[in-house]
Amino acid sequence: MKKIILGVSSSIAAYKAYDLARLFVKGGDSVYTVLTENALHLVSPLTFETLTGNPVYTHSYSQDRREMGHISLKDGADLFLVAPATANIMAKFASGIADDLLSTTFLSVTCPVLLAPAMNPNMYSHRATQENMKKLKDWGMHFIDPAVGEVACGDEGQGKFPEIETVYRKAQDVLKG
Repeated sequence: MKKIILGVSSSIAAYKAYDLARLFVKGGDSVYTVLTENALHLVSPLTFETLTGNPVYTHSYSQDRREMGHISLKDGADLFLVAPATANIMAKFASGIADDLLSTTFLSVTCPVLLAPAMNPNMYSHRATQENMKKLKDWGMHFIDPAVGEVACGDEGQGKFPEIETVYRKAQDVLKG
């Protein structure tokens, strides 16, 4: 059984992380979900708790003040997967900004990191986003290229969240090393 930390940031594709969590659980893995504050407007912690059987983390400190969420989450983690990964969360990662639980968890993990970007095609192709992704790749982070197609706002291009099965297969490849 592998321990997966599933980070969900505030792309409209956040709801697809439900199916991703379900695939990991069906595969025998243990999934711990971390939601950004803005992701809470798009998805429900209760749904992730129901699908994974584990608590969902949304803030830097747990209800039990003796445990710091970003530190305890990293223990025994086999994969830190952010799906979807927004331009904002990747910029935080690339800049070392740790102002929420997801970004502080990123700084604390020692396991492989896999990012699945999903955003408007103009945001994805923007020089700042591309440079942040290059920096993260240079650091050894793994990426899944977003799909090309129509995104929620109606724009067309690369930025669409990839198929869930594609993300799951890439995660399995990363776990195998």
